[in-house]
Amino acid sequence: MDYRITAAERASYKRCRRQWDLGSVHRRNLEPVEPGPVDVASAVRDALAVYYYPGMWDWQSAIVLPLVRKAFMRSIAEQPPSLQRTTNVDLGTALLERYLEWAPSLDDFGPIRIAHEVEALVPDPSETGRGLHLPDGRRILYSDRIDLLAIDVYDVYWVVRHQVVSDWQDVRRLLLDEEAVAACWAWEQTYLGMDVAGTIHNEIRVRADDLGLPPPATATGRAGRGGYPQHEASGGGRSIPQQQRQFGRPEAPAAIERVEQRTSGMIRRTRIRRTRQEINGMGALIAAEALEMLDPAVATYPTPGAWCSSCAFDVPCLTMSEGEDPALDLAARYRTRAVGSPVTGRLGAAGGSRGGVLPPS
Repeated sequence: MDYRITAAERASYKRCRRQWDLGSVHRRNLEPVEPGPVDVASAVRDALAVYYYPGMWDWQSAIVLPLVRKAFMRSIAEQPPSLQRTTNVDLGTALLERYLEWAPSLDDFGPIRIAHEVEALVPDPSETGRGLHLPDGRRILYSDRIDLLAIDVYDVYWVVRHQVVSDWQDVRRLLLDEEAVAACWAWEQTYLGMDVAGTIHNEIRVRADDLGLPPPATATGRAGRGGYPQHEASGGGRSIPQQQRQFGRPEAPAAIERVEQRTSGMIRRTRIRRTRQEINGMGALIAAEALEMLDPAVATYPTPGAWCSSCAFDVPCLTMSEGEDPALDLAARYRTRAVGSPVTGRLGAAGGSRGGVLPPS
């Protein structure tokens, strides 16, 4: 079986090595016995996977929106019960309803894939053209689930990330979002020949003063959910094996900004064009991190920060920082995470392009 480094594990390693050491499937592989609060952001992403499902993009809103709401509630129901479930469900429901009202004013693309799994062979930094392998011959892969791959009116591909935030993120943080750039790299490695122009950061802000505002018109002038239709060549949709058109594509503007931001109510879209150096260089960076993570002697020091308040391992971490043995904390509060559990299927996770197929990998 291949050795997989997920985007979530990489993020954990870069954020706090102690947290990574305790929770990684390749390290101690622990999880709390008591369930955490309901993950509203995850439920919203599951709902948006249905909202942007390419096979239903041209359907009437009256048909699609009930399915979106059902997907949200199903995602909530699949999570373990918690004391904050009712509060979080109410919050997530209000958030989703506002998104359904405001998203058409910003959607200026057509969806190609939603919640799509990609994986790429981590390159060997010591030998060009060769991938990293373990001593026993197993391949080392980087894997991620991409929220949405979209195509704009100029037939350019974009990796879209859905993020529920308490306030808008600084644009410099978005520019330095390595996980988003790594998703672009992994997509291009999975589907050779499909160059990605950059990333679209779809921020959904949780703020009371965003509620109650009347939504503006759709970004494309198309009624309903807006965006570009799947069945009209003028909008980029066509029932042929390739999504990109040879004819009828509008000419891209001569001057293109690296960063474009648009805000509508509680949604902000930041479109960032990524350079070839940014995307191509991610392979070497992931390889360097993979070699560190594979080293049995790698230091697993803590990195205190804002994330500590929501960390599942805060109690044993404090115990270790005080120089005490965390064995009792670990035995009482945590258990070994089950490996190989079946993954619940999501609508469109393995299909649903514009009536066509992706180029072969």
